[in-house]
Amino acid sequence: MKTNTLDFDAQALREKILDLAMRGKLVPQDPNDEPASVLLGKIKAEKEELIKAKKIKKTKSLPEITDDEKPFEIPDSWEWVRIGELSRLITKGTTPKGGKDVYISEGIKFYRAENVKDNKLLLKPMKYISKSIHQDELKRSKLVAKDILVTIAGTLGNVAIVEKENIPGNCNQAVAICRPIDVGLIDEKFLSYALSNEAKNIVKRKKTTSIPNLTLQHVTNAIVPFPPLSEQSRIAAKIAQLFALLRKVESSIQQYANLKDLLKSKLLHLAMRGKLLAQDPNDEPASVLLEKIKAEKEELIKGKKIKKSKALPEITDDEKPFEIPNSWEWVRLGDILALENGAIRRGPFGSSLKKAFFVPKEKNTYKVYEQGNAINHTIDYGDYYINAEKYNELISFAIKPGDIIVSGAGTIGKTYILPNNSPQGVINQALIRIRINENIISKEYFLLAFDQKVGLLNKKAKGTAIKNMFSVSHMREDLVWALPPLPEQSRIVSKLEQLFTLIG
Repeated sequence: MKTNTLDFDAQALREKILDLAMRGKLVPQDPNDEPASVLLGKIKAEKEELIKAKKIKKTKSLPEITDDEKPFEIPDSWEWVRIGELSRLITKGTTPKGGKDVYISEGIKFYRAENVKDNKLLLKPMKYISKSIHQDELKRSKLVAKDILVTIAGTLGNVAIVEKENIPGNCNQAVAICRPIDVGLIDEKFLSYALSNEAKNIVKRKKTTSIPNLTLQHVTNAIVPFPPLSEQSRIAAKIAQLFALLRKVESSIQQYANLKDLLKSKLLHLAMRGKLLAQDPNDEPASVLLEKIKAEKEELIKGKKIKKSKALPEITDDEKPFEIPNSWEWVRLGDILALENGAIRRGPFGSSLKKAFFVPKEKNTYKVYEQGNAINHTIDYGDYYINAEKYNELISFAIKPGDIIVSGAGTIGKTYILPNNSPQGVINQALIRIRINENIISKEYFLLAFDQKVGLLNKKAKGTAIKNMFSVSHMREDLVWALPPLPEQSRIVSKLEQLFTLIG
């Protein structure tokens, strides 16, 4: 654990606790406990009685456990055993016929893989089926108390014990049902931990052969260490205690992280209002700077070096959420863009850039930048390239070092300044390229101000024809923020960096 940042790998600790438990190293052995070999004899006799009474079906004999299958040494009072030897039934659920139409607003609980998590059954999200489907069509997978459920598709190896309050219930085919011999000879909590541990070990061992799911045979033949009954209970109680402590630590860390985020947000909020630092009366006011840029732009238009763009609407009082210092000015994103055409541009849509145009990476190819580059803050994400001919066709979508790229679909508003070593290339349709006028605003200050506007971008995106996507016009015209003088921008950025470092 890194105590300075409170970062730790809770899942790795859980796995270590289970590993120690399964090796007999979590709690001490008691020489007075009845050995597991005697316990297994009783279980075998009980199964034979149940078969004789026709309460369970006789199953095929399981293969003997070889020495090669035993991954580690266990205490003398323990035994290696297959899950099938401890169970009266191993089956899996079924999805009812009729698709989504069979689900109802309330009725019999229908558990899916997402309901099996953290060694318990979650009641959200929950599907429901009718009593008739539960009793007739899906009668094979009706759940009973003390059933152990294990996920065999999707996220593999999660387990949960069915409690009385979870029934009546049923489950789908992504969940296996292990029903232990219920005569007080097995601690189902210990067995659930053992099954979870071995299921995940099976997945790890099968990595090289690409195992997409677990089968009922995997569950039936799974080999687990089997302690005396009293020790099973002691181990299960100790695991539960340690897991509960881990959950408390995780919760505390999350609360700490939330407080850090809240504090950073508050500092950023103060900075954007001009309340983080005192103003310097010697700074050239932002209004003077904007007038200079306006004059420069008119000269460029007059000289036909850039095209005249659509005038931005005047900023109304309703768009100004708070008072700002006298040396600051309210601006739209369009006011601070570089003095060039296409200073803000979304990547090409449709037939302009499709997979058919992509080529293997070679000496004279050009990178296609994707949303992942902005989200992950890297130039290395993605492996799509186009040839020189296609690059020249899409030159208006090209990027250069120092450009700001913004994720524009799905995960909206993530920004990244392209570094000096960025390969030549173009952006795809999920990215927006922004070139700002650094005579008005620094890139570092722009990113801080822009970060506060991501919520607005997401709100605007919901109203667009393309789900989870916002437009360049929304950004250019709707994003309004307060602009300090350039020297104050630098002081604000430096102060926030200093404070954010202290917060961690």
